[in-house]
Amino acid sequence: MIRTLGALALCGLVLLGTSSPAMAARPKDQLKLVVAVKGGETKTARLHCEPAGGTHPDAQAACELLEQVNGDPGQLNVSPDAVCTREAQPHAVAAKGRWDGKPVRWGKVFGNACLVKAATGALFDL
Repeated sequence: MIRTLGALALCGLVLLGTSSPAMAARPKDQLKLVVAVKGGETKTARLHCEPAGGTHPDAQAACELLEQVNGDPGQLNVSPDAVCTREAQPHAVAAKGRWDGKPVRWGKVFGNACLVKAATGALFDL
């Protein structure tokens, strides 16, 4: 009887120590992205990577861009030769969350949507 109880307790500990499929699928990289247009609307999205998902309209492309720069949006320069107009419609963009276990806090104001797209590609294309 005591051996049976000991075996049941050991099995219970082993089961508690293993992760469930739901826990195994939890993304390790998670960011909240914000785009605010002066005099316009503010959009937000959640981006999860590994696996790609969240509310971002093109999570896979955004995750691939961030993987290239180890999660640092400030290092992105997707289209350095882009030709943008001088239209003045400031766009403030920000990213906050975790990438590879490290905190991410980044923000920048761009002169217009074209400049945002040239620098960050699909990341802030919300």
